[in-house]
Amino acid sequence: MKLNALNSLAFATGTATLLLVGVSSVSAYTIYTNRTAWEAAITANPSYKITTDTFSNTISSAQSITLDSGIVSTNSAPPTLPNPPFNNNSVNSGVYDNASGTLPGASDTITWQFPATVLAFGAEFSRIDELTLTGNFDGTGDQTISINPTIGGENGFLGIIGTAEFSSVIFANNTTAVDSFSIDNASFATKVPEPNMVTAFAILGGSLFLIKKAKGS
Repeated sequence: MKLNALNSLAFATGTATLLLVGVSSVSAYTIYTNRTAWEAAITANPSYKITTDTFSNTISSAQSITLDSGIVSTNSAPPTLPNPPFNNNSVNSGVYDNASGTLPGASDTITWQFPATVLAFGAEFSRIDELTLTGNFDGTGDQTISINPTIGGENGFLGIIGTAEFSSVIFANNTTAVDSFSIDNASFATKVPEPNMVTAFAILGGSLFLIKKAKGS
């Protein structure tokens, strides 16, 4: 599995025009339906880097799984997974698969817990019907987005940039139907450690090494 840290996108003339494509301001956070514009807006702030999970490694269906990027994906019960022949909450053939809904074979909610707090989340969605995305994107409480009407159909990119960091998102379904779906290239933006902190850890590590070496001599 290769995680792509997409934090070096150079700006050029026309960036302002680029950022106007596929962007809508909702409350105090911003929704993007264009990945390039979403990435450009994040990389404009050097304090954040983007990590992308390309779902290259197969992960078997289970109630809770840890994706290669460190995201912990947990389905609510019922059902108890794995639930053959459904392959809910799994990674296969380069995509993440799941289903949400109130009928048998699907979970009411699916929670993605990030490995660290994030300022942004985005992914390519496929076969979306009634699926919703919920998160505390501005620090004032949870906001819910209906994915299909936002991206303009069953397939497309949805990205969020918050005004406050958040630690998780929840996928759900507000109807009695089952919405099976796939996700690819799930990305999130985390804060880059401050240079002085990196230096401090390097000095500390070097000091511990010298102490250990001195004790061993």
